[in-house]
Amino acid sequence: MQQQPLEVQDLKPKAPPSPPTVTADLNRSLSLLQRILLATDGTVTDLIALITGEPIRVKRLEQWIRKETPPEKLACEHSVELLTRKILLSGPSKNYLYAESLFVFERLSPAIQRQLLTTDRPIGLMWKEERLESYREIIEQKIEPCPEIAAHFDLDESAPFASRTYIVHRLHKPLGAITEKWPLSFFRNSVTAGAG
Repeated sequence: MQQQPLEVQDLKPKAPPSPPTVTADLNRSLSLLQRILLATDGTVTDLIALITGEPIRVKRLEQWIRKETPPEKLACEHSVELLTRKILLSGPSKNYLYAESLFVFERLSPAIQRQLLTTDRPIGLMWKEERLESYREIIEQKIEPCPEIAAHFDLDESAPFASRTYIVHRLHKPLGAITEKWPLSFFRNSVTAGAG
């Protein structure tokens, strides 16, 4: 009786899938600053302040907490309190970026929970001050019109926006998902004041 060869399995860990990216053709049409904003895993508020040379503040548009079943990407097995937050990052006279976030409220520290409910501070700065070790997984990047927010930037409803969505992970659990959008006409130039 002939022995069958043993099947060898590859036990090396597989690399995580690459984040979805805008197409190569479109990527070539983006400025270096736009590509940095799409790909960064740092605090966008600090980046925009650096690019524009302006102090950046948060303008809260809407915020609410609701107990519900979260999307699958937030990895919850039951209904939880979800904090939805819609904001603009603005300079003294211009809005630069729109962000919409969805957080699993119980996974945030008590200090951050309190600040989110009582202040208009950027969450990235709160995490930075708390020295929160986290990982941002970009799950989507795209260019599309955003008629629902175009007026915040004094643009026509058909104006294209760059956007990215990422999941913030801490201790192997998602804290939340954040989508950031800005007009494609912004951040086209080299690093100069105004960045428009």
